[in-house]
Amino acid sequence: MSRVIGNLMMMALSVGGFGQQGDGRAAELLRQARAALGGEAALERVSGLSARGTITRAAGDVQLSGDMTVEFQLPDRMLRVDSLSPDGGLTLVSEQGFSGDDLLRATRTLNAPPGAVIRTPPPPQRGSAAEAEALRAARADLTRLALALLLRAPASQPVDFTYAGQAEAPDGSADVLDVKGRGHAFAAQLFLDRQTHLPLMLVYRGVAPRMVIRTDRGQRSPGDPDPRTTPPPSPPPADVVDITLYLDDYRRVEGILLPHHVTRSVGGAVSEEWRFSEFRVNPTFKPGTFDWR
Repeated sequence: MSRVIGNLMMMALSVGGFGQQGDGRAAELLRQARAALGGEAALERVSGLSARGTITRAAGDVQLSGDMTVEFQLPDRMLRVDSLSPDGGLTLVSEQGFSGDDLLRATRTLNAPPGAVIRTPPPPQRGSAAEAEALRAARADLTRLALALLLRAPASQPVDFTYAGQAEAPDGSADVLDVKGRGHAFAAQLFLDRQTHLPLMLVYRGVAPRMVIRTDRGQRSPGDPDPRTTPPPSPPPADVVDITLYLDDYRRVEGILLPHHVTRSVGGAVSEEWRFSEFRVNPTFKPGTFDWR
């Protein structure tokens, strides 16, 4: 896997020096890619999707693993639930997404041992500028997910595609499309395999979320601060970096090819790996899945 990702990184870096050739070339490439996934009609009938599997995430020196569920209903509802554990015991459950104009954010801890301290930012206050920014980020997440899986953006977040050129790597080559929001801030690059026409990766700029896990095993000396009540040090300013979703292990689900393995790279380092065991197309979502308020 590391060799393949390395080659794809080389591919991404090799793009350049190509003039845009208008929307006609982009439209033809999208037509070929959608046909490879299962056809325009099959993709257009998808109004919702549910994916379940496992996730591995790097959090500093700690390796977290657990379960992951992603559900979305077009055009404007999405919920991702991660249940992560650093040691097989303590589990941090995070829920994030949005429903229309409502931001969905919740975190809870299960099976926490004595002294465990979990630092996660609280949900932004309703009506605040921070909530508005988080809502924009959540909408962008849905747009990226719909582009990667279905090669289309939600109607609530329309985008334009422009041909950006070809990219070369030792294992093959790709056609590259620039994707930009129409009337909203969104930008990404979509890489399509030139032989299979399947999506290979989606590249965008962003900031990775931080997670800090501190534990107290009762070994403090007298006078040492209690980590349960001591505020954590302020993190350094976050850098905006390239974030890449690598897509592979395509399998057919209800007539559509969907990637069952996704690797997320942040600033050139692998940060997450998703392995999906189940996809459901147009599922019946449980009542209240996207309605928290």
